[in-house]
Amino acid sequence: MQTNERNFGFRSGRPRAGLAALLVAALFAWAGPLSAEKVRNHFDSDSIMRPPGFFDFNVLGEAGPAKWLILSDMNPPSAPACAVQVESKRPDGSVAAAVRRTYVFRDGTSSVFLKRGGSRSGLVLRYVDDKNYLLLLVDGAGGEAVLTSVRDGKSTVLGRGKGTFTDPWQKLGVEASGPSVKASLGDSPLLEGTDPHPVAGRAGMAAAGPGEARFDELVFESAEIK
Repeated sequence: MQTNERNFGFRSGRPRAGLAALLVAALFAWAGPLSAEKVRNHFDSDSIMRPPGFFDFNVLGEAGPAKWLILSDMNPPSAPACAVQVESKRPDGSVAAAVRRTYVFRDGTSSVFLKRGGSRSGLVLRYVDDKNYLLLLVDGAGGEAVLTSVRDGKSTVLGRGKGTFTDPWQKLGVEASGPSVKASLGDSPLLEGTDPHPVAGRAGMAAAGPGEARFDELVFESAEIK
C-alpha cells in the first residue's frame, strides 16, 4: 500500500517549499486583487486508507515521521470519513502539516473540527515555506492553545489561551484581518494575537508531537485581498 509516510529533516521540504513560495508570488503577480473565495474540505469523497487529496505534506520544526490517511470514524461532523495524522511516535517539537494546494489565504476565516484527545492539533496559516508561517495548536486533552509566528525560521509566541472540549468533536475557528488574529474553540473565544508580518500564503491542518490527530470539515473563506 502506497502512503505518504516519510521521515523529514530540516532540508527535506526545502525544494518544494521554495516552489510553493514562487507559486504564491506568481499568483499575486498574475491575478492582482484576489476575490473572496470559500473552500470546504469534508474528505467524504476521498478514498479510505489513502492520503487526503489536494494536499501537500511537510514536517515543520524538528525532524520526525508523518503519515496522513483518510479513515472512517463512528461519528465525525461529516460522516463517514475524516483526515487523520496516524503516526503516533513523533517528537514533541515536530509538526506534521497537510497544506492545501492551489489556495492562497491571508485575511478571512478558517475553521476545522478537531477530535478530543490525541496530539496537539490545529491550523497552519499564511504558509509561505517551512521557515515562514502561522501555527495555531490546541491540546486535545487539556485545551491549552498557542498561536506561534515563524518568520525566517525564528519562532515567536503571539498568544496563549485555554479552551474546553465540550463535545467529542470541537470546532476551532480563526479570523485573520491584517495583523489581527482571533481564535475560538466551540462558541467561546480562545485567544488573540498580533501577527507583525501578515503575508499571504497557503493554509492547512497541523498536528504536533506524539499521538494521533483527527480532522474534519476544514473550511477556508478568504476576504478580498487588494
